[in-house]
Amino acid sequence: MRSLALDLTRLGLGPARLAPRGIDRVELAYARYFLTQWPGECVAILPTILGARLFGREQTLRGLAALEKLWQENIQPSEDQAYLRTKSFLAGQTATASPTGQILKPRVSDQARGFIQIVSAAGFSFGHSLARELPKDAIYLNVGQLGVFRPLLSWLHRRPDVRAFFMLHDLIPLEYPKHHRPIGIRLHRSIVKNTAEFAHAIIVASDAVRTTVHDAMSWLGRGDLPIHVELLPVPSEFLVPAAKDAELARVPYFIVCGTIDSYKNHLLLLEVWRELVARQGARVPKLIIAGSPGVTSRTVLDVLKTSTAIHRHVILISGLSTPALRNLIAGARALLMPSLAEGFGLPIVEALAQGTPVIASDIPAHREAGRGGGVTYLSPSDAGLWSSCIGRLSSAAPADITRARGYQPKTWQDYFAGIESFIARQVAAIGSRNTSGCRG
Repeated sequence: MRSLALDLTRLGLGPARLAPRGIDRVELAYARYFLTQWPGECVAILPTILGARLFGREQTLRGLAALEKLWQENIQPSEDQAYLRTKSFLAGQTATASPTGQILKPRVSDQARGFIQIVSAAGFSFGHSLARELPKDAIYLNVGQLGVFRPLLSWLHRRPDVRAFFMLHDLIPLEYPKHHRPIGIRLHRSIVKNTAEFAHAIIVASDAVRTTVHDAMSWLGRGDLPIHVELLPVPSEFLVPAAKDAELARVPYFIVCGTIDSYKNHLLLLEVWRELVARQGARVPKLIIAGSPGVTSRTVLDVLKTSTAIHRHVILISGLSTPALRNLIAGARALLMPSLAEGFGLPIVEALAQGTPVIASDIPAHREAGRGGGVTYLSPSDAGLWSSCIGRLSSAAPADITRARGYQPKTWQDYFAGIESFIARQVAAIGSRNTSGCRG
């Protein structure tokens, strides 16, 4: 069995974030699976002051456990202060002067303390040389989409025997440049360019992404790269029904999840809520925006601060644990996903697994994520249609709301069976090409 090396650069930078984002959760799932299930040797690659270095299985697992604890990823809702503040807001017991009052950001001192805690738990080490000590013919797996750091990849040129697999989650900054800063666009171009240079094969989360990635690789002269589509599964925590919360059941509310960036189209929902407030007054349902501000969140935050009419009806909350987020999704009238673009749409499958209705923008990736779940798809530019749909759900009796029943969730076990099969096929094919003298 070949050795497998997981690039965990994104998780290695985890203390810089208050809570994991979608890509963080995917990389964490990969790390947990391969570090515990891969039958051969499995090691991690992490950034250090000496560059990319190799770390052993047990040490890496200790570090991951410390990171999850730092993120408070698995604490119960009753212990989650962000969840308790949200419940208090929904019940009308508290109302901040601005809906953005619940944003929490890690201070530099907290970030430094977090790195120290993880290093202490894992055991201090500078790791080992990749070029010299990674076993021959190893498999390299990079799913964190941080291929922008070329110096952390250059060792692959010194190890042509290593078979490199990269995951690209989306090319949204290149497809929708007006919703991103120039530096973000340049960084994403570097990610694509480095993937074309170093990868033997690519993994994507939807056919929608496969199309754009293939076009980008072809433009760079790498249209030959195999691209495997494996739709993301339902996270394990969402396969367990959330406990019924009577307090949540008394308040009609909706939830939107994910990083606050302009392409996520939160502005459409804020327009809807201002219209609902003007029309319905105090009877307006609540809206929970669960996520951390991204690099293009300023307009959304400004609207939240200045639109005083919605302050008692909309809240932005950061840092929810997974069990707390599951509870809020399970109790919502619907999950809202108005994005202009997505690589997949993980909150959609999370909501469907809990039986929560989903209203999503009608884009290709959402169609793939919501397959078989009875999702309501609307134009991401038609605020009137969204307002009408949300209004009907908010005024309906809970018993009259059609829940997402009969949805067949994909599991991580299903997912990794597909990934391992693809890796095995490609390693065999690459070996065959090398034997015949072709480019590996």
